[in-house]
Formats: sequence, structure tokens, C-alpha cells
Amino acid sequence: MKLQDKDELYGFIENTLMNDFVQLFRVNIQSGDFEFLKVSPNIHIDPNEYSNIFDYAKQVVKSGYISADYADGYLRFIDPDTIRRRVFGGERRIVYRYKRTDGKWDVFSITSPKDCSPENPWTVFSIMNSDAGSTALTEAMTTLSVIYYKILKINLTTDSFEIIKADSSEHIENNVQKITDWFRLFAELGNVHEEDLDMYRSFTDAEKIKEHFRTNKTRLSCRYRRKHKTGGYRWAQMDIVEGEGYSDDDVRLLLFVKDVHEEHMSELRHREELVDNFNRDALTLLYNRNTFNDDVDKIRKETDGSVTCLYVDANGLHEINNALGHQKGDDMLCSVADALKSCFPDDRVYRIGGDEFVMLSRRLNSAEVAKRAKAAGKKLARLNYAISAGVDSGAGADISKIVDNAEQAMRKNKEEYYKGFDKDRKKRVMNEELEKMLTEKRDEEYFLGIIGEMYAGVYFIDIKRDSLRYIFIPEYFKGLLEEASFSVSRALTMYANKFVESKYIDGFCDLLNFDELSKTLDKKGNVDYLYKKKNGAEMELKILKTNADSDGKEETIWIFKRPE
Repeated sequence: MKLQDKDELYGFIENTLMNDFVQLFRVNIQSGDFEFLKVSPNIHIDPNEYSNIFDYAKQVVKSGYISADYADGYLRFIDPDTIRRRVFGGERRIVYRYKRTDGKWDVFSITSPKDCSPENPWTVFSIMNSDAGSTALTEAMTTLSVIYYKILKINLTTDSFEIIKADSSEHIENNVQKITDWFRLFAELGNVHEEDLDMYRSFTDAEKIKEHFRTNKTRLSCRYRRKHKTGGYRWAQMDIVEGEGYSDDDVRLLLFVKDVHEEHMSELRHREELVDNFNRDALTLLYNRNTFNDDVDKIRKETDGSVTCLYVDANGLHEINNALGHQKGDDMLCSVADALKSCFPDDRVYRIGGDEFVMLSRRLNSAEVAKRAKAAGKKLARLNYAISAGVDSGAGADISKIVDNAEQAMRKNKEEYYKGFDKDRKKRVMNEELEKMLTEKRDEEYFLGIIGEMYAGVYFIDIKRDSLRYIFIPEYFKGLLEEASFSVSRALTMYANKFVESKYIDGFCDLLNFDELSKTLDKKGNVDYLYKKKNGAEMELKILKTNADSDGKEETIWIFKRPE
């Protein structure tokens, strides 16, 4: 269509534009005077009845045209002081999207010419139906508002903000116009935990935010404790991202705040567990040597106050490991740890070596520590365990010397312990069943003196648990046991493959089928097997069933003997 004259052209433009708008006004934002160009027939309020656009806008809200969820935001948007500050501050177009009570969306825009000023305060207020894209964006923001406490559009160039959602419990004054004032008041009114105030103020510093987005263009995040409506504080996360239309000269951003309390507390617990696991001995759960060294360094730097050190050694651990196996040794170490923790519940207890423990106290004197150490010894004695202990105290700066003195006192106590303890009996101090057997024979010294010549090995083997304790074991077989992770059947299989002549290996390994061996022993009482080693030496293996078939055990005696 070809337009013939200017009037026809203007009419065409006017009609085309009018079709897109629900309402259209020319407004003086200083006085509130307005001229309406188009009024929606769906808004049953006559603008002719009002001389001030802002009074008319408030009446639109009262009429119920706007959804209740968006009424407060609408009123904040058309606040005259807010509009004047933003427009005169240089914003050419200000937009607010809201939902009507009929479920549809409108876009309210305030558009200003370049020369708009307090002397020439005329702008255009326009309301049009939201297009599909804008509706989808607004719906997405509405969905996000379920997740977030607060959603703000902020402009750091004009120091302004628009509230998409804000929690009413935050008690921010309604007349706050600047985002910098909003940040400041939010903290001053007690909404941020006092321990997080410095971090919060640094994070919300407008110049720092501007600099970040000039250089990085990435999301800014921080976590702080935010006052909850219940009166306590919960962890919240604030995120700031680039907004639509962002530029270095027009810093438009979106600010989101959400509750992350449960998530943050879970992370803290997990972090504490990781740190605690790193600082603790895996077996006894006492603090480990690394933690001990760190604590000693800290104490050394403290010049005030005294410290008392208890140094403890578990007596007979080596013998228990050899006679009963490493599991029994681990049981002893855990028992010592439990006894120390129960007697020193409020102090730091460490396992600093295989069988060595240390306790450091800033509150107990030497006499009290010695008394409690004696109580721990009595607890362990009831389990047939024994410890040696040494105590020393002094100024914290001398902590290394204090620990050394306590260790020396422990070693002296250990020497005294073993002086009155029979050397041969010490080797089997925790093996009560073996002790009983050897005592009944009444020839312990003779037996130990000749056993190395008569036997290649004598073992108690629990064929149900695949474990052993031994009377006599050669050094090479100890190595096989350790390599086999103390599984007797695996260690004996390794022994057969390494030392037994090939034609005897199958017969030897048949004995390692412990289920079948158990049936054979039940019928015959014993099993004898003759074989040769690869070096040509003959060997006799006798397997006997014992009476120790209780608590899930099925112990047998395996005697490896050189033929006479």
C-alpha cells in the first residue's frame, strides 16, 4: 500500500502502534499530570476521574486487575520518587512485567526521550500484552522465585534496583531507592550474622562488583548466615550474574539469594570428617602422629601455662603378634586406646607409633595424670594386658623436653616390668591356652631348648577361620604369612609351590581343603603325610584334632618334623 500524504502516514503509524498497546499515556513524572492516548476496556476505571497518574495506578491495583502476587511489585515500580530517580539518572526505558488476575501477562514500560530532565519531565507510560518470549522468561523467573528468597534486577551504573521477589521478613524500608543503600541497610538491620558481616560488606561493595564483571564476566557467589523469620540464622547463598543489556557503561545485573543451610551443613560435616580422618589413626581412632606434631608446635609457641605429658607403651605387643596373630595384636592396641580415652575424656590422646601412645593435658597436673594412668592400667589388667607409663610436666615452651622426659620415665618403668617377668614366659604372655599346655608338661625350658632341633614347625591352625597361633615357627614362614595377609591356607600353598617336590604338591594341597580335612579328623583323629622337599630332605607332617572346638573355632595342631 502506498501512502499518499503525511496525514495518512501518521494515521497508519498511529493505528499500527495502538494495536500493540493495552494502555498508552503521556506523563509528567514531576507533577503526575498525564494525557491518555489509549485505555484498556478491561480496566473498568475512568482515567478522566483522576488528575494524577500515580493515583490512577494505585486505583488499578485496588480494582483487582493485577494478580495479588504482583501488586506490591507494581506499586514499588510506579513509585514517583523511584521513577524520577531512575529516569533522571539516565535510564531511557524501565520495564516491569506482571501477571493479571485473568492469568495473562503485561509489560509495563516507561520510555523517556534523551532530553528528559527535571525541566522537561515528560515520559511515555505504555502497557502491552507480553509476547511469548517475554511470557516464558517471566514464567521462568516466577518458577525461580519458589527456590530463591530474593530476586533483584540491579543497575550499578544508576545505583538502582527492581524487586522481582523479596522476603518480607528482611524488614527493608520501602523508601530505599539505591541498591547500595539496600545492601547497607540489610546488614545494619541485623539480617547478617555478625561473624559474616565483613565478608558480606566486601562482597556487596558496588565498585568491586563492577570491577569483577569488567574483567571476568563470571558469576559472583558468596555464602553467609542470614537471619531467619524464626529468629535464628540459616546459611544462604547470594549469586550475581550479568543481566539482559549488560555493558561496562550500563552495569545491569541479576541478584539471587537462596537458602542452602542443609546443603552447607552437610558439606561442613563432610569436610570435618575428611579432616578428622586425616588427623586420626585408622585402627584406634586416636589422633595420629601428624596431629601430635602439629599440636606440639602450637604448644611450643605458647609461653603461658603448663602442660603435662603421659607417655605409654603397650607391653608384649610383639609377642602377641607372633604367638596369636596380628588381629590379636590389633585388639590389644584398641583396648589400650579405649582405656586411655575413658580415663582422659577431655584431653588429647595420640597413637604416635606401633605400640606407643601419648596424652597431652593443659589442665591436669602430674599427680592426677599418674593416678589416671594407673586406673587405665588396672582396666587393661582385667583383660590380661599390661602397659608401661611415664609422666612429666612443665612450661608449654619446653614441650619437646617434657615429652622426652616422659618417654624416658616410661622406658624405665618398662625395664622394671620385665625384670620380674620370666623371659621365656614373656614370649607367650597372652597365649593362655599355650601357657597352660606348656605348664602342664612341666618341661617348658627343655621343650623350647630342643624344639628347634626336633621340629621344623609346630602350629595351632583354626581350620574354620583359616588362622593360626604357633609354638614354633621358622622365620621364612613368617614372611610367607605376611605375604599371604595371614591366611594360613594361602601361606601353606605358597610353601608347597616353593619348597615341596612337585610329585608331592597335590597331596599336600589336598590337606588344605579344610572342610574335607575336618571330616577326616572327625573319623580318624589324626592325619599323617610324608613328603620330600625340593632339596631332597624328607618331612613328616602330623595333623591332630584338639578339644578347642568352641566359639566358632575348630583348632588343629600341625607338626612338621624331620624323620629321625
